[in-house]
Amino acid sequence: YAQDVCVINGKIADDKLANGKAIKKVFLTSADEYGRRTVVAEAKVKKGTYTFKYKVSADAPVMQYTITGFENDKDIKFFVEPGKVFINTESAVNPCHSKVSGTPTNNLYEEYKQIDLNAAEKVAKAIETIEKKNGKEWLDSKDGKQEIKRIEATERIKTESDRIRFLIDNNASAMTPLMMHKVVMPYLSDAYAEQMVKSIPSALHEHPYYQSFRNAVLARILKVGNEVPNITITLGDGKTMKLNDYRGKFILLDIWASNCEKSMQTRETLKEIYALSKEQQDNFVIISLSVENDKAAWNNAITKAEGWVQGIDPIGTDSPNIKLLGVDTTPRMMLIDPEGR
Repeated sequence: YAQDVCVINGKIADDKLANGKAIKKVFLTSADEYGRRTVVAEAKVKKGTYTFKYKVSADAPVMQYTITGFENDKDIKFFVEPGKVFINTESAVNPCHSKVSGTPTNNLYEEYKQIDLNAAEKVAKAIETIEKKNGKEWLDSKDGKQEIKRIEATERIKTESDRIRFLIDNNASAMTPLMMHKVVMPYLSDAYAEQMVKSIPSALHEHPYYQSFRNAVLARILKVGNEVPNITITLGDGKTMKLNDYRGKFILLDIWASNCEKSMQTRETLKEIYALSKEQQDNFVIISLSVENDKAAWNNAITKAEGWVQGIDPIGTDSPNIKLLGVDTTPRMMLIDPEGR
């Protein structure tokens, strides 16, 4: 196959769903670094098999996709990259237990998932051992339940340690910042999380998963004087820019919404600031980011505010960008120095 194609061959041993009917169609679903999903292809399931041939652009980063179409929003997670990917699913009822192989990142991901499986097996064996020694009645007692909690907690700590060691040993993989962010980070202190970010090699620093992980850590420690997360801003023409694109300048970041009365009142103040600063654009820039899903209302509100950067986040106050900045209401203004702090 061509080097720019990811061929996904799926096999479902038992293709019956919980309702007893065979699954007829599955969907290849992409997700951005914030987890927002988009169906990009579909395939028919014939006698438990399906195939996708998905073109991957030469500069596309390795990203995690899912196979969807199963009941109760269950899915199969894997990574799309050039080559052949093989997905073996025992039952359509539990697709999340599928085995994925064939390409470097997917083979590595299977090794990573095995850490959890090994831990679960160790816990089960330990509980089985004490049950044989002390009996089922003791296991159900207060002391027995406490011992089970101890076993589970001990293994959980060991598992997290194993995960971190595995990710550090394989930190050149695109999988690593994703797993650090989504799985490991909740167990880390702020200082430890910062060190994990620094452990990622520079070759991955432009990858969306690294950017997302780093932003999440910056958001946890965000306060006056600290670096601001490098959020993505969508402009009116659909193009995007990063906050860091304006490094070296002072930035007045204005978070607002056209349906917010207080936000509209601040527009006059911004016009005055712009009039006073427009001759200093090499050193100072205003960026207005509107958080609303009514683009027509936004367009109407900014017609008289031309001159500075105007962006819109159609997800509104639930946007990952807004959460990264710790904003829970509008209007909100932040002054960011040339170093991004």
